[in-house]
Amino acid sequence: MNNQKHRLINQAILVVATTFGILSASIANAASLNVLWYGQTDAYNANISELAALAPTFDPEGDGSLDWNLTFWNPQDPAPNFSDYDVLAIGFGYSNSILNFDPIGILNNKEAISTARGDRTFLSGQDADNHYSGKPGPRPNGPLGFLVNAVNWAGSGEAMGIVALSDGVYDTHPRNRRWWLNDRSFLKDELEGYVSYFNTESVVIPTETSDFPVNEGLTTAGLSNWRTSSHAGFKKDIPGYLSINDAGSRPGYAVTIVTASEADGGTLGEQAESVPEPGSIFGLFLLGGLGVRSLLLRMSQ
Repeated sequence: MNNQKHRLINQAILVVATTFGILSASIANAASLNVLWYGQTDAYNANISELAALAPTFDPEGDGSLDWNLTFWNPQDPAPNFSDYDVLAIGFGYSNSILNFDPIGILNNKEAISTARGDRTFLSGQDADNHYSGKPGPRPNGPLGFLVNAVNWAGSGEAMGIVALSDGVYDTHPRNRRWWLNDRSFLKDELEGYVSYFNTESVVIPTETSDFPVNEGLTTAGLSNWRTSSHAGFKKDIPGYLSINDAGSRPGYAVTIVTASEADGGTLGEQAESVPEPGSIFGLFLLGGLGVRSLLLRMSQ
């Protein structure tokens, strides 16, 4: 009778511990971001929807990924409640067969965006959304990985993060839709005097930021030679920001900058990063289970 009781105790502990381990793993992997993407044409929005579907599959280091709850905010739509979102992503400020950028919604909502804005901002001269649908296409160490990392990083901070890609090309082409330095831009005050418009094919990941989560899976080669990889850059001494991608052809300039104080921050969302690893939870539960088993055995003797 005692042997049977011991077996039942062992089986019960194993079942409970295994179930709890699976549950904790599900919790850690269930994190998602509420992503607000500033829309353009139907074709553009379809490409971004495809990107969102692929986002959970991008995990080069095997440390986890995030699902995106994607919402489009098109230029003529009413302003959303920005505080409902983890990140606002704003694409390339240009107009062509797929792009039809119109900054009116951004410029008309300067105060609301500023109020909801959090502690992480990602700014780039690269037009990765444009190249995602063209050349080099949705390459993991190129436009795909770049965009997933950008959104995940910006959305993993406090309040609403910002991702903003180049607001135009280096010339005065009428298809440019520049808004960064507009008087009604929420970015003007921090960018004025630090932005330059130039084309470059050479994008270099600095050694000091190459291991940051925001650069996970990316390479200098993968970010370069897109048939115009970047259309704008930032002086590297811009206050409050740090370069994560330098302009190889323009010393002293960055192609992509992020909030300096958060530059090495994670990309797994606030929820996921605050949840202990599944293995740790399982181990703690198993130790507790063994203690219960020992106690029950002593009581049954």
